[in-house]
Amino acid sequence: MAFPPKMLPLLRDPVGLAPLDLDGDHLVNTATHRRYPIIDSIPVLLDPADLGPQNLKFQRAYDWMSHGYDLVQKVADLFYRGAITRGRRQFASKLSLKPGDRLLYTSIGTGEDLTYFAEHVPLDQIELVGLDLSRGMLRRCQSRLRPWPDTSLLLQANAERLPLADRSFDVVVHVGGINFFDHPATAVNEMLRVAKPGALIQIADETKDVVNNVYQRNPITRASFKDTPTDFTPRDWVPPGVTDPTYEELWNGKMYILAFKAPVH
Repeated sequence: MAFPPKMLPLLRDPVGLAPLDLDGDHLVNTATHRRYPIIDSIPVLLDPADLGPQNLKFQRAYDWMSHGYDLVQKVADLFYRGAITRGRRQFASKLSLKPGDRLLYTSIGTGEDLTYFAEHVPLDQIELVGLDLSRGMLRRCQSRLRPWPDTSLLLQANAERLPLADRSFDVVVHVGGINFFDHPATAVNEMLRVAKPGALIQIADETKDVVNNVYQRNPITRASFKDTPTDFTPRDWVPPGVTDPTYEELWNGKMYILAFKAPVH
């Protein structure tokens, strides 16, 4: 994948949100001369010094997990008799994606959900910006997006500080990991900032019951999750002034979907 020039107007300096220019293998804020590298076609629009302890911890964890993440998901789906696939498919069906939409997917991971999005709209008929803290996850997502080099862009960036222009996306989605952000409500407000008026913002993750009863007890994951906060309440992250807020739990209370629309005015 090469950097798609048509996506450049969407990008902003995460510090101050000034537009960026393309200068070889860097994106440049010409006013401040701040430069951000493009590594293997993925712009790195973050400063690790800005990341909080939870974000840094899980960035490292997902880099490590990226090597076998898709395989683990397939095995887990078999163990749960297809429940993960059904949940992903249900999430995708609620997006109502249509040709011409511009989609932002924060915490895109390996891009596994794109398969289910494509059941509703051909991926060559939308513009996609995918974002993640984990470079390992993004590198694996790259292979899924190779057929659409002109209409897709991956960014290594912090969802709590989106390097993107205001009111730019028709649909904004997030699946997984937001429970463990340092500032999840800040990330949700950022999703709202970059959404067009009336755009759908839809967020899914596992419920606190899964964190308490699975991740913090499983010998494999216990060390990583032992100090993870479990008092999160996703409904509290909904910004004021939005329309049509909904919250539902799926998969016997193991997964939630939080959704709302950006104000029209």
